Amino acid sequence: MMLPTKARTRLSTFALLAVTSVLAACSNDTTAPQMPAASGASTSALATSPFVPTQAQRALVGVSDGTYTFTFNPAEDQSFSLGASHLDVPANAVCDLATSSYGAAYWNDACAPETQPVTITATVKNAATDHPSVEFQPALRFNPLTQVNLYLHVTDDATLNNSKVMKYCNASGCIDEAVSDAELRSNVDVEHKVVFRRIKHFSGYVVTNLVGDVGDLLGW
Repeated sequence: MMLPTKARTRLSTFALLAVTSVLAACSNDTTAPQMPAASGASTSALATSPFVPTQAQRALVGVSDGTYTFTFNPAEDQSFSLGASHLDVPANAVCDLATSSYGAAYWNDACAPETQPVTITATVKNAATDHPSVEFQPALRFNPLTQVNLYLHVTDDATLNNSKVMKYCNASGCIDEAVSDAELRSNVDVEHKVVFRRIKHFSGYVVTNLVGDVGDLLGW
């Protein structure tokens, strides 16, 4: 397992991010989330998470939110355990940063893999609440032939059910991507307090209700 190697701020911020949510998008991303092809929202699936945070990891939840920077080799499988949250990025999943397109119209397009080290900045907010969020920079997308999974842990006191969802957000708003792409359906592990799903790009993600505006939670 390759762990993050570099903190953007002081050491306490490094620990902090390792505390809370996980990697992936970009407040500078001006591409608005694609509106669903059909109206309405489907419920999330109740499932057991392959990633279950330990008690020690859960104990870190509550540290102040913050920003963290890490560099990884995109040619190797990556498994990032950050506090009580987690991210799995298989080898060759990152699309070439110089040549691949980005935006909702391209999430399922084939791409050449990135071969150089990739540096990501992740900003975590509201980690000690029912609505943890993480924002990744730079904006990038993943080869649709691979599967990148993001796991966000909420507090142990949270009430979870299949009305909770992990939405994609940027400065223009938040949507449930599963409405137009069933592969991005959220899964809720009620027992272990984890909301998880496949992601096809590094952007902002937040755990919230299926219906409702969450822009104020993200502060974007």
